[in-house]
Amino acid sequence: MSKVKIEVFFSTSNDPNDVCLSRLLGEIKHKLGDKVEIISSQGKTELYDRYNLTATPALVIEETIKTMGFCPSKETIFSSLKESGLE
Repeated sequence: MSKVKIEVFFSTSNDPNDVCLSRLLGEIKHKLGDKVEIISSQGKTELYDRYNLTATPALVIEETIKTMGFCPSKETIFSSLKESGLE
């Protein structure tokens, strides 16, 4: 299987939820390596608008919005990755 794409959208401020999600994604990248591709952006981008996001941080996996406005647990992220086809 190809990489599972994780898109993460952060605020332009130093929000604690952004820091939390950034740390979790670092742990996930460390554990899963080349199985995931993490793409991050800050602020309202064209892609942010395309997904119709309304809050940050937002986590989108394989073009499906998984969370918005809070930092999910590590377990929630891993569950979402499994739902998206990660083995």
